[in-house]
Amino acid sequence: MTCVRRRFAKEQFSSKYRKKSTIYLLLQVMGFSAALQSKAAHEALLCRQDAEVRLLEVMRRCIVSKVRSDRDYALALSALVQQGLKERAEDLAGSLVAKAWRGMLEELDNTGKAVRQNADCLEKDTLEKLNTLRAEKLKARMQYKEEHNRIAQQFTTL
Repeated sequence: MTCVRRRFAKEQFSSKYRKKSTIYLLLQVMGFSAALQSKAAHEALLCRQDAEVRLLEVMRRCIVSKVRSDRDYALALSALVQQGLKERAEDLAGSLVAKAWRGMLEELDNTGKAVRQNADCLEKDTLEKLNTLRAEKLKARMQYKEEHNRIAQQFTTL
């Protein structure tokens, strides 16, 4: 092998090595190990991110449904208490049965109020945090995809 051929072969090897090391270095800067640098791994990461976003959407729909159901239940308990209080109290003055009934209605009313407060808290806090998490996941997915495309573009230009 002549000197020119050896030098050319060495430069080609060096160039290929530099390209690979550059892409590995760039991907490691992104925080991925060498095992996650293939196209299949890239697709798997995108699929995982999509699945997590879909799960967060399902969780949001379930929580919204629970909030709606809890509010309906609280309204039904309130209506039940109002109907139970319609009985004339003057005819039952001193009755132990009437006292027990009023005690039960008070507890039902308290339960309804607690269910309503829980539904409001669930809607206010949990849904807000869930929506924030979903937005962060979508943003992270977009950033990952853009960074991967940028690195792939750099790799093709090398």
